Amino acid sequence: MRFLKQLQLENRFLLKNWFFLLAPLVYGVSMSLWMSNQTQDAASIIGQYTSGFFKANNEFLAIGHTLSLGVLFLASVLSIRREKQTVLLDWTNSLPNSFLSIILAKFLSLFIYSSLFTLVYFMIFVWQGSFFGKNISYLLEHGLSFSIQSQLSYVVTISLGMVLAVLITNRIVYIIVFCAWMFGTFFMEGFIIQRYQLYFLKTFHLNQFFMDVSHSEDWGYRISRKETLYSQLFVMFFSLFLLAITIMKSSTNRISSFEKRKWTFFGIVTALTIASFFPYSYLWANRLEHYSYLKAGTVKQFDSENETLMDTVGDFYNVDRYSIKLERTEKNSFHVKAELIIPNLKEDTPLNFSLYPSFEVESVSWNGVKTDFKKEHHLITIPNLGQQGSNRLEVEYTGSLNEWGHVYGRERNFAFFIKEDMYIPSYIGWYPLPGDYPIYTLTDVDMENYIHTIGFNRHMELHQELPTSDFQVELTNFDQHVFSTAHSSKKTADGVQIFTSENAKGLTLLSNKGLVENTGNLPFSVIAHKENNEILQQKLGDMAEIKDYYQSWLGEEFQTDMKLVYIPSLDYVGTETYYSNHFDEALFFDDSVQTYVQIDDGEVINNTMIDLKTRLTSFWLFGHESLMHYYEMSQDSAIEGLIETYLLVLYKDYYDFQWNDFEQFNGTNFHYLSTVSHINWMSSSADMTTIEKFDELMKSYKLQYNNQIVLMVAKEWEKGNEEKIKKILKEIYLDIKTNNKDSFTYEEWMTYWNRTFESGGMR
Repeated sequence: MRFLKQLQLENRFLLKNWFFLLAPLVYGVSMSLWMSNQTQDAASIIGQYTSGFFKANNEFLAIGHTLSLGVLFLASVLSIRREKQTVLLDWTNSLPNSFLSIILAKFLSLFIYSSLFTLVYFMIFVWQGSFFGKNISYLLEHGLSFSIQSQLSYVVTISLGMVLAVLITNRIVYIIVFCAWMFGTFFMEGFIIQRYQLYFLKTFHLNQFFMDVSHSEDWGYRISRKETLYSQLFVMFFSLFLLAITIMKSSTNRISSFEKRKWTFFGIVTALTIASFFPYSYLWANRLEHYSYLKAGTVKQFDSENETLMDTVGDFYNVDRYSIKLERTEKNSFHVKAELIIPNLKEDTPLNFSLYPSFEVESVSWNGVKTDFKKEHHLITIPNLGQQGSNRLEVEYTGSLNEWGHVYGRERNFAFFIKEDMYIPSYIGWYPLPGDYPIYTLTDVDMENYIHTIGFNRHMELHQELPTSDFQVELTNFDQHVFSTAHSSKKTADGVQIFTSENAKGLTLLSNKGLVENTGNLPFSVIAHKENNEILQQKLGDMAEIKDYYQSWLGEEFQTDMKLVYIPSLDYVGTETYYSNHFDEALFFDDSVQTYVQIDDGEVINNTMIDLKTRLTSFWLFGHESLMHYYEMSQDSAIEGLIETYLLVLYKDYYDFQWNDFEQFNGTNFHYLSTVSHINWMSSSADMTTIEKFDELMKSYKLQYNNQIVLMVAKEWEKGNEEKIKKILKEIYLDIKTNNKDSFTYEEWMTYWNRTFESGGMR
């Protein structure tokens, strides 16, 4: 009863202050406004950004929750200093309550008060989540998880504020508490954790909701649960430890007969706190040890002295066919038997191949005979055992994947195989790659020091050099449905999942909750969440007509085995700032990305889908050749401009675009298409005709070959020479396809151009 009276007294002291009374309400209103603004069309934003409910929620917590911690810091300090520093409250020291009950009443009062913030947050989370189309199970799962984390942050903040107030009796405690608040949040994150890559210190961050994170509501959320639970366990006992110090210090002001019991209690709490840190520290010790092992086998990718990229992709030999059997042996590990059919290499030298560095190779056989092998990180070498017309290389190995890393101050997970979550990209070498291909590269520039798998578009360089092969992959003991970049897939009666591809650059495996694969009315397969699949069917519904349009005048079959993988969390798996990537036979696009561009009249429009459609079309027409213009090309190369001329014809002829409409391609990788929209604002006179504007643009500015080609086609199209343009483009297309060209020079373009038109272009 006396404890309840003390608790009632503490609550009264706390809530009679208008600042503390209104703070939870202000917190709730701020969150409502923040989340509501995210649902509105980003009419004032130009450029690329990621959007979504999960990201908006985390961004609010990174700032709003941190500010609420400041309120709790102030309340906890005042609760301790109230009786000691206010003469009018001296009478409270005469109450018949023990020091233990007084401190616990103060702590419980502050805990209940902090719960108001958590309750307000949870209610608004569920309410606003419904406007983003989230179902109730999603909102309850994530809402409760965030609420628990929020409450634990409040608990450790209250404990820290109380112990500082007890230990520092002077008014300087307010300045020290303010410094502790700033140091434990923004300063620790920006100047310690990210700057020096000390990510294991995250558990000491008071907020735990960081400003600069990979916003992953599926893969990242589930994979990080173990770390989060270990961290929360330590934070809970650390809060108890701080509270014990507060009780011990406060007890010295009163005579007590429980001295031994008091120190015994403090010793137990201290021991439990130390013990609670072991799971978290063990997890991070293993993680950092594995990261160091991967880092030891890297090659340098960027020459800081010359500021140039270094060649990190060696030569490859041909592999006719891969036959791979991957069996799940435990929840998070697997066994692989890979068979490679290799044609005669014509060189009697030791054979090497690359495999993920942490995989344990059990045996290697060459043409049915087991052989010795030498493993140096990723590179495995076998001696020359003689060759036949067609050779069979068999490799058996085991492994597991949970490849933590960090890029640009953000944590990543380059590949993982954890329960039902899986991302095993081809570029990490989960099956033998023919040649010496270092899986990881090292970037060490200024304050940036990290390893990466596909930094600086390295996967495109790999695609350029890697020969095509046939693939057959069999997965056994997999309960979940696995998706892939393979051309076709099936599932046998006994549950074996089989993926096959012909003339493919690689094969990637992935699984994620809620994904479906569907073709619908599209001429290619789409892997996406169900709700996004329906949107894509609508937005890309005319792709079949586009295919018919091109075939009507090109008369050729196109890349039909491609896939669109429209999934979240691509930045989480290490795709950096690139919001779309070509892996194997698929285009990967992050479903949380939106791009906006300002057009001529000042209106800001969303050009995400037109950018995506154009990427699909270019990959459709030219396959892997469409990747080359993203990678380093020769100075006289015109392949990028050439590809965009086919797209210009599509949008002019099929969609009936006006020249100003090409402004929609500003901010995309199809910037040469956007150049044709510049004829008005870059012309010297508004009275000039459109053809004169094109002439002035080509002659007055030093344009690249790619720009010149697009403008030449646009000018002739404006003249009405549509059929001549189509004839030239058809001849060039046949030349590229017939001769398997992966580049096209400006001189070659001018040869075709001058056959039809008397002049044009740069000589």
